[in-house]
Amino acid sequence: MKKISVAVAYPTIPIIFLGGINPDRTPLYDTMGLAVTSLNESTRTETSIEILNEKVKGSPITDFYLGEKKISGLRGEQIIASIKTFMKNNDLAADLEIHSANYEIFSGSSDSGLAALFTALNDVFCLNYNNEELLKYTMKGSESAGRSLIGGLTLTQVSKKPLSVTQLASEEVLKSIKLFSIPFHYNTRLSADEIHSGIVTNPLFNERKQMIPVWISKIKEAIEKSSYLQLLETAEENIRNAHELLEGVGLAVRKPMMLGLCKDIEKIRNKGIYCYYLIGGGNLVTVATIDQYAKDVSLFLKEKGWKFYDFKVAGAPKIVSKMKRNDNFTE
Repeated sequence: MKKISVAVAYPTIPIIFLGGINPDRTPLYDTMGLAVTSLNESTRTETSIEILNEKVKGSPITDFYLGEKKISGLRGEQIIASIKTFMKNNDLAADLEIHSANYEIFSGSSDSGLAALFTALNDVFCLNYNNEELLKYTMKGSESAGRSLIGGLTLTQVSKKPLSVTQLASEEVLKSIKLFSIPFHYNTRLSADEIHSGIVTNPLFNERKQMIPVWISKIKEAIEKSSYLQLLETAEENIRNAHELLEGVGLAVRKPMMLGLCKDIEKIRNKGIYCYYLIGGGNLVTVATIDQYAKDVSLFLKEKGWKFYDFKVAGAPKIVSKMKRNDNFTE
């Protein structure tokens, strides 16, 4: 084993919106996600794991800090429990000190947080586990963490037992996709559990489930043809449907200003400049297009007064030499 390991992972946004989960936090239907980061990859989660004492017997003592605060709450308890299960299953005993920091992340930090955590654990104990073996632990803390663990564009298949997450296209394949991330600073947001428990109560939820294979088939076809506008158009259609179902039961992720941006995106398409909006469960809208239209989309957003950040498709987690702390920490 090593003394210390540091891993970097990247947040994700939905392509097939994840809404509705089983008691074990696995999705009710197949989903897709996209790992993303800023152009210089400053948008990331960094997690360091230091082994303080490797001669401990029994359950590990784990100090876990998110930023400068000890991790807490139900999600924190689930993460600590998953670490202990990981160590017990691998006959490992050690006192661990874990520090995790999110930098410039507007949404998807639980995905990157769990991916960075178990990438670092795998490295610090020199286990050489593959992603399939790590997946069952990452998903105990975040039902969509597999998207960040794999990177690029991923498909989560619930029909397979155990659940599988596969990469459909790498960040290199998707480099022609250009992303403009626009955060909104509302005081509140719906929790993932509120979204999961609420969307299934809409009478139209079963119709959504029946459409999932159709949307996935269209996206796979788009990848095969390198037709990335078709991919983004299908993603927006799916995501719009999910938000309409949520709004139908009184759960609004898309606040008024976010809806205003969506209307602007529809207007620019009417001008023959093709771009699409992708919205998860947080206060973030990602406007997606391809190289051909990126300059025009950028100019349009500026003219409309939308402050955006240039993003790109991200890859899988990385092991780095040390934490590169900066002043752009985000909760």
